[in-house]
Amino acid sequence: MDVEVITLTREAVSKWKYRNSLEIRIGGKKAVRFFDGEPEDATLSRDFKDCYKIPELMRTAHQAGARGESFMLIPREVDEI
Repeated sequence: MDVEVITLTREAVSKWKYRNSLEIRIGGKKAVRFFDGEPEDATLSRDFKDCYKIPELMRTAHQAGARGESFMLIPREVDEI
């Protein structure tokens, strides 16, 4: 199971007023994505709603391990997500 962990480059974070993002892709497909929201009103229901998918991602990883699949984290930095 290849899991890409994608964040913005330093230059991109600077361009976006020091707000970063995180996207996790499994098998090349987006699984979850998080963006820095406004610090004073960032909420789970808006800015971090994909966090509710984490238990399912854990189940998927566990099942892949039970089938004997390898697990590889692939970090990447990009200029735009």
